[in-house]
Amino acid sequence: MYNHLFSQPVKYQINQGQTLLIALADDVSDFILLPALSQPLAEIIICESEDEQCSSFILTCQPFFKVDVINSQIDSQVDSQIVEQPEKAEFKRTFGQGFRLYARVGVAPRISAELLRKGIGLSFTAEGTPQKQINIGYLQSVCESINLESDLRLNQEPKELMMAKAILARNFDYEESPENLAINISEIEQVRADINLYLAEERNKVHAIIAAQLLKLDNLLNHKQQWLLRTYSQSQQRTNYASAANELSKDVEDLQRKLECFSLLAPADVSLMVDKLTEDT
Repeated sequence: MYNHLFSQPVKYQINQGQTLLIALADDVSDFILLPALSQPLAEIIICESEDEQCSSFILTCQPFFKVDVINSQIDSQVDSQIVEQPEKAEFKRTFGQGFRLYARVGVAPRISAELLRKGIGLSFTAEGTPQKQINIGYLQSVCESINLESDLRLNQEPKELMMAKAILARNFDYEESPENLAINISEIEQVRADINLYLAEERNKVHAIIAAQLLKLDNLLNHKQQWLLRTYSQSQQRTNYASAANELSKDVEDLQRKLECFSLLAPADVSLMVDKLTEDT
C-alpha cells in the first residue's frame, strides 16, 4: 500500500539487549520532513527466526531515515524542554504480524525534527512461548505504533481535514527564530494547497459537510499564515520593537560617535586627507 513511500525492505536480526535505532539523517533538511509526517514513517513485519534468543523482522522506512543496531537498551533520558514525561509503550507481535510507526498528530514540525534526529529506539524481546511472541518497546515521544490489522487511518476523515485541525490546535511560539517561522509557514502553505487540490479533484464526491469544514478551516489557516508572515517580516526587518524599522541600530550610533571623536582628535591634515578619500567621484 505504501510501496511508493518506503525504501527497499531489509531483514534485521536483533539479539537480546540490542536496540534498533531509526533516526533522521543529519544532512536532511527539516522542510522535507513536512510531507513525511502525514505518512507512516516505517513498517515492521515479524518473521521467523532460527535462534530463540533473537528476533527477526523485515523493516521498510522512508528513504531519508537511517537504521542502526546498537548494543544498548532504549535511552530513557529525553530532553525535558522538548517532551515532558515520555511514556514507554509496549506491545506484543508474533510471526507474520507487524505494525506501522506514525508521527504523533499535533506535534510541531520543529519538535518532531529534533526528536527524529535523536532517533526512535525499538527493543525486541523474544518470549519462550509456543507462538514465540515478541515484546516490542519504545518511548512515546514523537511517534505512535499501530498494528497492521488495526490501521484504519485510511477509513477516517480526510487527511487534509486532520492536518488542518492539528495545525489550528497548535499553539505557535511567535518568538521563535526566523528559520522555525519559515518552516511553520511552509507547513501551512502545504496543507492549504492539499485542501484546494482535494476539493478540486473530488468535487463531485466530497460530502457537503466535509467540503464546508475544509473551506472554513482553509480560511482560518489563511489568517494564521498571515500572522506568521507578519511576525517573520518583523523579525527580519526590525530587531527592536521599540524602534522604527528604518531607525539606525545602537551599534551604528556608537560607531558614528566614535568617528566624530576621531575626527576631533585627529590632526587637520589627516582629516583633510580622509575627506578627500571619501569624496564621491
